[in-house]
Amino acid sequence: MDNALWKWIKTPEAEKIATSAQEKAWKALQQQYPRANRSKFKIQAMFSKNHTATAEVFLKSSSGVSSSVFGSDRRYWSSEMKTALGLDDVNGFPYQLTPLKTKTLLPIPAVDFTQPAPSIKRLFATLIAIYVTPDSFFTVKFREIFEQTRLEHNSAAESKVWSGGPNMKYWPQQLNFAVFCATQGCGISREIFDSGVELPEQIRAFYKFHVYFTVRRILYQMGGIQSVSALPGDPTFNQSSGPSFSPGGPSFSAP
Repeated sequence: MDNALWKWIKTPEAEKIATSAQEKAWKALQQQYPRANRSKFKIQAMFSKNHTATAEVFLKSSSGVSSSVFGSDRRYWSSEMKTALGLDDVNGFPYQLTPLKTKTLLPIPAVDFTQPAPSIKRLFATLIAIYVTPDSFFTVKFREIFEQTRLEHNSAAESKVWSGGPNMKYWPQQLNFAVFCATQGCGISREIFDSGVELPEQIRAFYKFHVYFTVRRILYQMGGIQSVSALPGDPTFNQSSGPSFSPGGPSFSAP
């Protein structure tokens, strides 16, 4: 490092640039590891000859050896690194399924409302992996229930009832309600299914099973504890004559 650059590094201007680079590096880390414990890391700023700075995040290891987070292979991370990043299991439960404990607000990705919504029917049209261990699984095909959602009205009176507001006697409304409860109602975003969120395939498959199971469970509850709501393909299925349901009926909670 030349003398001119060394002298400049000690100026308030250089300190400000270094602080900005360090904060940027920590925010980039938090984007991927929101449960990371900042006290376990040190952030080192490095200057170039044109007076710009970049920063690298290092683990303050108990052994005294600093390990770069982004400059190391995550396959060989120590348990100390995983714990500091918040990647360790919580009471034996996968960390991906535990609540985030951070005071930092996570950015909400912009949603392009001009694009069609992803098809949940397409999501469950293929074989679903059921994991036995993190690396082994078998596949199953769930029963198709996301169909027959287009209604045909034979009279103006019938059409008026449908367009007048939500009516739970109609199959599309029942299905919409069940899907809402199983996804947004349980805090599950569509990004989990379309690879918008980085997750192990085992966890992604768990979410898929959760959504399908919860939809079927809610449809069952809507039919009453002694009977099962008819599904598409059943002899008694009727798009416009589902089980009676009212706000005073069964209550629902996440399984």
